[in-house]
Amino acid sequence: MFRQLNLKQPVIPLILFAGGLASLLILENRLSGASSLVTSPSTEGDLVAVQQTVARAIEARWQLIVDPQANIKQFYDVSTSEQEENRERAYVRRHYLEPASRAGFQYTNVKVHPVFEGIEIDGKSAKVRALVSVEYESVFPGSNEAVITKEANIPYLVTLTKRNGQWLIVRMNSQDTYFKRAQESGLIIRASGLEALPTSKIAGSDVGIQGF
Repeated sequence: MFRQLNLKQPVIPLILFAGGLASLLILENRLSGASSLVTSPSTEGDLVAVQQTVARAIEARWQLIVDPQANIKQFYDVSTSEQEENRERAYVRRHYLEPASRAGFQYTNVKVHPVFEGIEIDGKSAKVRALVSVEYESVFPGSNEAVITKEANIPYLVTLTKRNGQWLIVRMNSQDTYFKRAQESGLIIRASGLEALPTSKIAGSDVGIQGF
């Protein structure tokens, strides 16, 4: 006859060991998954640096209508700084400064309000999508009243690179009123999945603005 083996005592510790091992594996997976969702301090620092660089560069770019000598080159990467600076200065001169000179007025102040829609950071590269609202003042000779012009929701797409620990702009594209006139002949366009606001007119002026 076969003797009945008593397996109760060895089996119980084995089950407990196996269950504990499974629990440890599940817990480890959960922790590793959670850690991938936590932003490291360096990434948080990059996020803040990217936002600051873009915000300051956009503000400096719009300051060109008030001060044509404003320094915008400092925000660009050395590989494209001269090209981008010349492009931005030429655009502001053609669409803002020269028309103002012909009409006999000058810009005296500008306020810029950027709203960041998306920031993607991948190693030493970053892409930023933002909507920018601008309010600028102009004054005619002999008049003490300032004419305020407003543009809202100007789409910006900015590409940056990290060089020597500093985030610098490689390319910055925007679509203000004059860009839209040239590209779409006054039609509403779509940028970054958002529909731009319809243009309106300032009384006594031929300058098209966006609803602010």
